Amino acid sequence: MILLLPMAALLAQSPAAPTMTAEPRDVRPGDSVLLAWTCPQLPRIRLEPGGMVLPGTFQVTLKPAYTTTYRLFDAQAGGPELGRLEVRVTPGLPLGEAARICAFNASAKAVLPGEPVVLRWECAGSAKVHLEPGGLELDGKSEVTVTPLESTRYTITANNAAGGQSRTVEVSVLGHLSPALPAPATVCTFEASRTVVRPGEQVDLHWLCQGNAKVRLEPGGLELDGQAGIAVVPDKTTVYTLSVSNLLGGTSRSVEVRVEAPRRVLTEKDLVDPEEAVKPLDRMDLAEALHRGEAMREAAPAGSWTLRLVVSGRDSGLRQVARAAGPRAGEILVLPFPRKDGVRFWQACFGTYPSRTLAVKAWTRAPEALRRTFRDALAERLPVPTTSPAGTALVTRE
Repeated sequence: MILLLPMAALLAQSPAAPTMTAEPRDVRPGDSVLLAWTCPQLPRIRLEPGGMVLPGTFQVTLKPAYTTTYRLFDAQAGGPELGRLEVRVTPGLPLGEAARICAFNASAKAVLPGEPVVLRWECAGSAKVHLEPGGLELDGKSEVTVTPLESTRYTITANNAAGGQSRTVEVSVLGHLSPALPAPATVCTFEASRTVVRPGEQVDLHWLCQGNAKVRLEPGGLELDGQAGIAVVPDKTTVYTLSVSNLLGGTSRSVEVRVEAPRRVLTEKDLVDPEEAVKPLDRMDLAEALHRGEAMREAAPAGSWTLRLVVSGRDSGLRQVARAAGPRAGEILVLPFPRKDGVRFWQACFGTYPSRTLAVKAWTRAPEALRRTFRDALAERLPVPTTSPAGTALVTRE
């Protein structure tokens, strides 16, 4: 018997397609845009421009300075594009209604020093609000908690392109002043897990801020928490800047991540035949592979770690390593392996890393064929160059 399912049931069984929205789609320079997306089948996506790695279902607030096409990609290396959406920035958009403050009040008009007071306001006319003291820029319909230590007059100014207005509210503080004032927001730390990477490699940015602050990360214009982190995949050398502010002021810090193309290691044969400069590992003989591996080791920072895959074997083992590594065969280092009795063999290692933790983590993202072939890969410090006794040859095991 053949059962026919209703069309609605068939559609319900198909995977949901990624969706992407922006509100509004047309803005003036400096206006905020809420960009949201839903990619149910993916835990992580990459947002361009900016190379930000974010959850598959998420939303961010952006302030584009010019017309920008935002694109979503699968966060995996070489992942396909999932969708794109253009936000148009037009300086000449109609001004519309001038900003108006409909309400501005405080939860309490008299408090003890340091007690919290909630300031609330509501504005019309698509406004942004400037709050003093503190100079904080906030939404037209929002609230903020303050802890005054002395009697304070709070003023909000609502503005948009068509105009605006201001209102004030006073909060009286009873009793003695506290000896210490709250501090402006500061960026205590802003670090990148790596400052030199190859195209397509992930970098983790971490920061810690004081002063109950919100932060803004550029490029990308993302507004994030003051104690958090994010993963990025830069496609070119990028300076990331973290700006933080609260009611009393703020600061910013920057960190540069350099994106370098894999180095091309030349051998003596390159002087005779330029094609030797791009010869893949599976076409090299042992002497060429060792020369290339030594040059890669010299280029690595002191104290680097690597993943040792195999020690010695016949020369044909180079081709086995290269085939298993696939397109990442350029990260294989072939190095001498000296034994205690002075006999030298060769060893194959995968990549160079600043620490053992990053080496172990990199192995989980290595090509599947490489991990399946060399399951006993060992993280160890990159071996230092050794000088073999005169006349000692490099041998291979049969």
